[in-house]
Amino acid sequence: MHFMFVNIKGCHGPRHGKEYSFFAKDRDFPYESNFDVDGDDADALRFEFSPCYTTVTAPSWHKTVVERIRNSVDNPFVVFTIREPVSRSISAYRHFLHPYSRFGKKRHFAEDRCLSDPYRRTFDQAVRSDQLVGCHLSDIVGLYVDSFGKDNVMFFFLEEDAASFDRFYDFILDRTGFHVPNTRRGAEISKVSESRGHPGYYYSPDHDICIRNREGRDAYLPAGQFYICNERGHEIISDMDPEVAASCMDAQKLWTREFSAAYQSDIFDELFREDFQKLSDYWVPGSYAGAVPDYFNWSYRDKVFPYAEPDFDLLNDASTELKKASLSDM
Repeated sequence: MHFMFVNIKGCHGPRHGKEYSFFAKDRDFPYESNFDVDGDDADALRFEFSPCYTTVTAPSWHKTVVERIRNSVDNPFVVFTIREPVSRSISAYRHFLHPYSRFGKKRHFAEDRCLSDPYRRTFDQAVRSDQLVGCHLSDIVGLYVDSFGKDNVMFFFLEEDAASFDRFYDFILDRTGFHVPNTRRGAEISKVSESRGHPGYYYSPDHDICIRNREGRDAYLPAGQFYICNERGHEIISDMDPEVAASCMDAQKLWTREFSAAYQSDIFDELFREDFQKLSDYWVPGSYAGAVPDYFNWSYRDKVFPYAEPDFDLLNDASTELKKASLSDM
């Protein structure tokens, strides 16, 4: 949503970038100063999109956010993005794993990679215990409807509206009364690059490891070196604490990457059906642009996510450096 709106001239997102979550905490500056736009520009459309507003379970926190919005914005409009909940949860779970395999010393320090405290939940555990993964929306949406009125709460259905964004944007202008022409009309929807492979660790304290890709090519990781394999990037850590390395190797065994269609259907029935039935009460004509996807009769397919492909140039360089070091010691 952020990328779709930010590419329209006259639409202004937070100067700090997407998912700034202005209302997630008290600020000592006004909401308007969060945008690079003239405060007197009545036709400017200011927006921010952030999952942060729906990933907390405490009702008191949401009430505080609503009060911050009420005290900061005159006549705010709220858009909830809705996605088939099991697919969204799987995506959130996989996205959540990546901070535990972050790469690149220039981008992430060791403490940011969480290597000393690896994630130890299967998807089944995470979707039942973490609102970030198993997000329930009906009570949250109800609070916003009660606070700002049904005319100020709208829905963007990802499976329906992403491919018909121009129609959705026209709907937004009609509902809000803003006058910001769609300067990207007819343009192809920009896609954010996502990592497809499951992140992985490789390590052995006492022997070299043969790492092979799907095409059968292989390379060796020297003993004692810890390899973070991630399609977003790769890193070999030569001074990894053996106990921390072992802990990471054990933790990744819990990371789920296979999801059968039957299992996904069961998860919807057990965890999401009731919430979506309550949520659907708010999907009244005039609150959305096109049609509501039939989430209650969704056709699930088996999903198996492969492991990230190894970086053989990096692995071969590591082996070469080890050989040079060994020769220099002779």
